[in-house]
Amino acid sequence: NNKILEARLRETRSEIATLRETLEAVRVEALTDPLTGIANRKHFEEMLVKAIDQASVERSPMALVVLDIDHFKRFNDNFGHLTGDQVLRLVGMTMREQVKSKATIARFGGEEFGVILPDTALDTARVTADAIRTSVMSRELVKRSTGESLGKVTVSIGIAAFRRGDTAVSLLERADQCMFAAKRSGRNRVVTDADPEASADWYDVA
Repeated sequence: NNKILEARLRETRSEIATLRETLEAVRVEALTDPLTGIANRKHFEEMLVKAIDQASVERSPMALVVLDIDHFKRFNDNFGHLTGDQVLRLVGMTMREQVKSKATIARFGGEEFGVILPDTALDTARVTADAIRTSVMSRELVKRSTGESLGKVTVSIGIAAFRRGDTAVSLLERADQCMFAAKRSGRNRVVTDADPEASADWYDVA
């Protein structure tokens, strides 16, 4: 009887472990962008609220980076959506390589990405953002089927530093404003909410 009970107990433990693994896999899948393998919009929004709460309570620095691929529509129109997907994967992979530890990296729009940097001052966030920008620019995109060079990919990046009273909406809006300022200023650059360009009137730039 004891042996039977022990065997059943082992089976039960194994089933519980398998169930836990399955649940964790489902949870991760629900929070992951399937194309790039980084966080999706849902996870990004959850982590942004948590990071703002932490910065408020601990009075610690925090920065939000918003990144948009320059002339992305041109890649899709000229080379097709499979190449557009390749561009998105390239940017996601580069972000994973350049961003470390506690940061959350996400794709939260079509060609728009975000990086949440807790415990990070604006100057440090700028260094990280510029590392992403230069790394993306250094990669040459090649069409897999033919080996044909499709040229360089560049990104425009905006950074907003957390201020007392910020909400997820206000911080994201300010980072967006900086990203559009980067596009207006010639693309392939980083603009922070401490830069003079960020205070100009902003509008959508493709």
